[in-house]
Amino acid sequence: MADKRRYTVTLPDHVADAVESRSKPLGATPTEYAADVLRWWFGQGCPPVTHDETALLANTLAKRLKPVPENLDVWSLNPKDEYVITDDNIVQKILGQLGLPNLFAAAVEHDELRMTVVFDNHQTHWLQFDFFKGGATPDMNGLAFTARPKASVTRAEMAKRMRDDAKKMESSEPATFSQIPMLEKKAASNQATTKTSSSR
Repeated sequence: MADKRRYTVTLPDHVADAVESRSKPLGATPTEYAADVLRWWFGQGCPPVTHDETALLANTLAKRLKPVPENLDVWSLNPKDEYVITDDNIVQKILGQLGLPNLFAAAVEHDELRMTVVFDNHQTHWLQFDFFKGGATPDMNGLAFTARPKASVTRAEMAKRMRDDAKKMESSEPATFSQIPMLEKKAASNQATTKTSSSR
């Protein structure tokens, strides 16, 4: 079970009245219902809720991230750069380059879902793919790709990020790395046949 923290907030009367009116039929306290609202917000990918926050996030990303090359090759990422891409078409092309065009095919069976898959056997980066479905607006749904350079992010740091994300999502599944099948096959084909002999 995820660790829980307590927050004390002050709400305007009209907002508090709305929370109370929604919580009563459910047999929940206003605090429990407010917690449900926050968990729902997190499940939507933590969208900004004020104009100031939207502007702040946009400025932060603009300073930290470089423009995405038109013909991005996932096998030739700059070892020092971090990549964050939320354009569905580009992310789908990257999945195709990795031989994983149907990575989230099972997601169509769900009305609301967030899935995260992290691959650790890329040569230079930790590759993370996220799928969001069920958001209130189109920009809250779709694919996202993050590539963190192994040169600056250790395996332990990446594993901690994954565990923290799993806790925040209250996931029942352990956070584990996945393998890019294409690379696994190449590694297997490079293995020399091993013969054993015994002397008597």
